[in-house]
Amino acid sequence: MVKRGYFKPPIRGKLQMYKTLIISGFLLVSAGACNLTQETRFPTAADDEFFKEKPAEDEVFRILITEDEYILRQVAEEDHIFARPSPLARKENHKLFREYDEKWDFMDFTHQGLLRVKLNPQTGMIENVDYEGGKAPRAWQASIMFRDDLMRYEFGFKSGIVQPREFKVRYEWRIKKDPDLTPEEAREKAREFLLDQKT
Repeated sequence: MVKRGYFKPPIRGKLQMYKTLIISGFLLVSAGACNLTQETRFPTAADDEFFKEKPAEDEVFRILITEDEYILRQVAEEDHIFARPSPLARKENHKLFREYDEKWDFMDFTHQGLLRVKLNPQTGMIENVDYEGGKAPRAWQASIMFRDDLMRYEFGFKSGIVQPREFKVRYEWRIKKDPDLTPEEAREKAREFLLDQKT
């Protein structure tokens, strides 16, 4: 019998609480399992050479995508703007890139794209994303995936003023050939890749 004034949580409630704690812990571990660099920071000596090249005019961010990593670096305008990528969005988008990585690993690929971003001067939200000079990556899916990925970003402004309102973001997506593929499997994946480009 329960004494008056003493509240005993129902077993069902306890189980739900434990379940929530377990799931939360699992999500934290899962988020750390994939090497996704979340914070905005400038290139370091240990970074890939891609990040150390001189920025193009108005270029502010660079993103490198491989099978194991999604890395964001800021290469200019450090006194004005910073990126606020969502860890969940990055994790989910990297998962999508990896799925295509497995589809296209019949040869070494490097997909590149330079995109121009226009922000709303009041809200700082993205109004438009397009390829610089209209030159999208040759692979149709890569061109769509870069744009979709960039549209998920939000930006912060150190002075409280939306500045710069227009800037460029450079992408590089590297796919390595699977050494275990047989010639027949590689040809079949190549055929599927070419068919995908016609859709």
